[in-house]
Amino acid sequence: MKNKDPLVSIIINCHNGEKYLRQAIDSIYSQTYTNWEIIFWDNASTDTSPMIAKSYDKKIKYFCSQKKYSLGYSRLQAVKKINGDLFSFLDCDDLWFKDKLKKQVQIFRSNTSLAFVYGLTEIFYDDDKNNKIKMNIIPEKNKLVEGDIFDKLIIEDFIPFPSVLINKSKFDECIKFPKEFNHSVDYWIFLHLAYKYKVGVIKEVCCKYRIHEENLSKSQLVRCALENITLVKSFLPDIRAKNSLKYHYVTLTIAYFKEKKFIDAFFTILKYGGWNKLIVRIIKKAF
Repeated sequence: MKNKDPLVSIIINCHNGEKYLRQAIDSIYSQTYTNWEIIFWDNASTDTSPMIAKSYDKKIKYFCSQKKYSLGYSRLQAVKKINGDLFSFLDCDDLWFKDKLKKQVQIFRSNTSLAFVYGLTEIFYDDDKNNKIKMNIIPEKNKLVEGDIFDKLIIEDFIPFPSVLINKSKFDECIKFPKEFNHSVDYWIFLHLAYKYKVGVIKEVCCKYRIHEENLSKSQLVRCALENITLVKSFLPDIRAKNSLKYHYVTLTIAYFKEKKFIDAFFTILKYGGWNKLIVRIIKKAF
């Protein structure tokens, strides 16, 4: 890092996020690491999100688009505004623990070759219907890997987006992510960085990911799976990408089932194979 306390830029992409927004912002202001800025990208909100963002001090730099764009485009525009050596994303409904940035910056100081650092994340449920479900910690312990992780990451995106802190200079060396993506922007970033660089880990829970009615929707599962397949194909002819596609087509099959598109599900598994992987996924889910 250039400085003893490098500037960290935190991007909040927001569209009508008033319900949880103040909690998210307050979790940044509670950080024990204090050299940060917030890049607040308002994606044409029509609720009170702009008022909430502007109610804080000058550490929040507010930007607003005139119309609503895809999440990929909005994230890309926000990245262009950052000033930090390191940067991170925090969505309006998620939260950070107070020592997250402090501990991740320490890891970067000890190893400047890292592209990003991620950590364990607690999933919690916000509504009355789901509040009795046991809290989950992701990723699973056997998936908490560091160093050269591309081989595992190309098969499955196991990295929680709010947990990540990224080296800006290394990010700039990668090609720009597709602005039309709505769901796989984070996976795009992780894969391209892991393809070239090593990755670090903070081996403890550092943030919370909130589950609520909006992000529980199954209506976008197919689109997300298709974006992931497009992304993985961009690494061909790398044999690791070729081998991982069958896993992603199984995910697409499951997504079709969940969206009740049974014919599409049948023809996907028939065309691309992966019956054994599908059965294993179903058994794991059941137990």
